[in-house]
This record gives sequence, structure tokens and C-alpha cells, in this order.
Amino acid sequence: MFMKKRLFVIGIVIVCLVTCLTGCSVFDADYGKSEPETTSENPLVNVTVPEIMSDDENMPTYFDISLYDEENYADIYLGDDYEYRITYSGSVLNLPVTYKQMVKDGWELIETDEVKLDSQIMARRSAEVQFKDSFGKEIKAVFYNKSNSSEELISCPIVKFIVAENSLYKKGTVYGQFWINGVSNESAITDVIEYLGAPSHFYAVNKNSYYLDYFLTERDKRSKIRIYINLANDCVTRAEVSLY
Repeated sequence: MFMKKRLFVIGIVIVCLVTCLTGCSVFDADYGKSEPETTSENPLVNVTVPEIMSDDENMPTYFDISLYDEENYADIYLGDDYEYRITYSGSVLNLPVTYKQMVKDGWELIETDEVKLDSQIMARRSAEVQFKDSFGKEIKAVFYNKSNSSEELISCPIVKFIVAENSLYKKGTVYGQFWINGVSNESAITDVIEYLGAPSHFYAVNKNSYYLDYFLTERDKRSKIRIYINLANDCVTRAEVSLY
């Protein structure tokens, strides 16, 4: 009997100790509640970083290719109000321009068996010719017939000029000094980007040769400046400018 009472007392003591220990813990009033929303001071927290689509390994040195798609096009344009400023072999050139104005500015059309002054250009077609100035420097020009019927070459406007070679690197060339909105024979690749910005499109001709296209608007990708560059020599190799 004494043993039963002793065990009963010990049991009471144990229960009291357990009650005292658990009674000291503080009840978590927020248990089961979600964390309050906080506002981050990082301005980039809600910005979606564009996926880099182009796999080109060279152009990231010069501009952000995350703006380009699989075919290396981006929504970058010179704009409707972009003003062309072109100087070639000491002459100021304008686009579009008439044959009569070219002659007035001292340029002579070089006729060939295929292209003559009275050659006919079909509707919506073009013809490429060579002009020569008094210094013997030549430039390619493209006549374009925008009408719906055939026209004589000299009646159509010139919409494009091509400097096919950089005289600074191509010895004995018939092409002279050019300057197109800041880009010249002496320009490095970084100069092209500085003066014209990132291109609307770029294309790898081969490992070291690219061309950069600058479109005026999304609507007309014919109207552009195209600059050919050589990565190995860090130079401009060819320049084209058009305005239809």
C-alpha cells in the first residue's frame, strides 16, 4: 500500500514538471499566416531581361545582341526624319537625285554595251551604272523606275550610291574618299557604331567580314545605309547608301 502511494506521488510530480516546462513557451500568434508583402527597392526586380537570340560570337563586342532575333534583326531604326549627309571625292551627294543634277555637279555616266543613256528600265526595276568625276574617281549609282511602265534610264531617279572598295586599303582602286554621316574610309568598327548606332540588322558574310544594315523605318527595309566591315583589319571595306 505504501509503495502504491509512493508511485502516485512520483507520478504527480512528473506531471507538474512537464506542465511547468511546456507552459513557459510563448504561443506563436502568427502561426499559419502568410508573410507580409514587402516592396523591393531594386528597380530591376520587375524587369524582364530579354533572351539573347543571336548566337553570333563577334558582334557582342560592339553592341547588345540581346535585342536581335534568330535572323539578327532588331527593332532599331534611323527614323523617318533621318537626314543623309554624303560626301564623295569632294562632292556633296543627295538622294534621290536626277541624272541632270549629277551632270551639273561634274559627274559623267560611263556607258557600256549593256547600259546607255537611252536604255530602257522596266517598270519597278533598277539599273546599276558607273559615274566618273574630273579626277577619275568612280562611284556606282542605281537608277530605279518607280512607274508602272518602261522608262529611259536618264528619266529615272538615282536612289542608291555604292562605294565598292575602300581606297585606304585597296591600292589602285577607282574609288575615292567617302563620308556618310560620320563614317569614312578611316573609320574603325567602333566609329561606325558611334556615328550610326547599333544596326537594324547584321549579317556574317564569312568569319571576318560582316555588313551592318541601318533601316529608316520598319515599313521599308530598302531605305538604308549598309556598311561592310572587316574584323581582322578593324576597318570599313565597302559602303552603300540608298533612299527610295
